[in-house]
Amino acid sequence: MLEGREFQIYTDQKPLIYAFKQTPDKCSPRQLRHLDFISQFSTDIRHVQGSQNIVADALSRIEVESITKSPILNFKEFARAQKDDSDIQKFLHNDASSLQLELEPCQTSNCNLLCDTSTGVPRPFVPTSFLKFIFDHLHNLAHPGIAASTKLISAR
Repeated sequence: MLEGREFQIYTDQKPLIYAFKQTPDKCSPRQLRHLDFISQFSTDIRHVQGSQNIVADALSRIEVESITKSPILNFKEFARAQKDDSDIQKFLHNDASSLQLELEPCQTSNCNLLCDTSTGVPRPFVPTSFLKFIFDHLHNLAHPGIAASTKLISAR
């Protein structure tokens, strides 16, 4: 679609424009690879103020449907799944575990959730049947990547 056509790249990143004007010895090998990749498409890069870049602004907005159609966790089903989960039962009967599992009242539902309280902040123990649901929900918040997803899930 772009091959053989001349076009401009509009960006709010002034350093990118400067990078194409400087000598290669001032760039790191990684920066050179990135600049080489971009230059395969176009070297006609123009600055536009971020607030004036309407196209990028529209593409970066979260759709209303993705906000309103977010799945809601049913805490009563979650608590029931905790009781039936064989992995959780193993941890409950394992004295060598560093986890301190205690029932904590759920603030939004009339049930108790089994939580690890070893860090001082109650963290619900996720049953196996809810792992994919929880991961997908947290991951789809922003597509943060592997390290950030791990950090996000660990912090919850």
